[in-house]
Amino acid sequence: MFEGVIEKIRKAEKVAIFNHESPDGDALGSAYALKLIINALGKQAEVFLRQGDERTREYKLIKGTEPLGLKVEDCDLKIAVDCADFDRLGEMKECFSGNTAAIDHHVTHKEFAEATLVVPDAPATGEIIFDVAEKLGIEMNQDIASNIYLAIICDTGNFKYSSTTSKTHQVAAKLMEKGIDIANLSKQVFDTKSIEYLRAYKMGIDSLELFSNGKIAILAITEKDFEEMGVDEVLIDGIVDLPRSVEGVEVGVYLRERTEGFKISLRSNGDVDVAQVAVVFGGGGHKKAGGCLIKDSLENAKKKLVEEIEKQLR
Repeated sequence: MFEGVIEKIRKAEKVAIFNHESPDGDALGSAYALKLIINALGKQAEVFLRQGDERTREYKLIKGTEPLGLKVEDCDLKIAVDCADFDRLGEMKECFSGNTAAIDHHVTHKEFAEATLVVPDAPATGEIIFDVAEKLGIEMNQDIASNIYLAIICDTGNFKYSSTTSKTHQVAAKLMEKGIDIANLSKQVFDTKSIEYLRAYKMGIDSLELFSNGKIAILAITEKDFEEMGVDEVLIDGIVDLPRSVEGVEVGVYLRERTEGFKISLRSNGDVDVAQVAVVFGGGGHKKAGGCLIKDSLENAKKKLVEEIEKQLR
């Protein structure tokens, strides 16, 4: 499983690392952990972000973000991290060609690289990066450990999601041995909210809608809402969990407006496979978390989502 990607890393001298559009903590932590791992091999590596990717709160916690001055065209290997399909690379698709590899944990991953390492049972790509480091024989240092730990807590909800395994805790224990500040990482990611976030959260509560006898909760925020609140969307990403926190809800849905339509985030509390719902609209994800884009009006988007989720509920 690991051989193809490991071999490519060993043979490469200069590596370009990419992640998906609107990168979350797992995407950022995994990418920069991989950068530091490759640097530890005596090779050059750089993470190439899109404009605005550095605005997230997770980015501020990442180690090793200092640019090395490497150019994409000088790299002899391109690696996509935590990216389920080619389109999710966004504008970076133009750069992703030639000698390529992908490291991911999404069950709906669509192969687009020459060498692919996908571990659907891993709750975060960060956990796979930990294994990559071990297979490469890299001694884990504090900065690598901090990035991997951040990646894992972001995609496991600080170890509370059902995707968390005994291995996840074992990996976390090994990372903690490197002296990382787990209390600060958890506080910054989960317990620190801006006043803008709290205002958006209040608006979200006021606008929640329930469907299917309270089994589906939908929260929608339009571009006009963001403008009126004066809120940067990337700073309130945690609001995605609000709909599913309602008692009795089995599927929570968060819609936010884009120029081309509505970006959808789906979260499941029970047995509903929301990845299957996302796939219907050209998206993907995991059983408990999925996403897609619907190019339609807000009301039509909500109607279509409810219809597909109800099929899964049945």
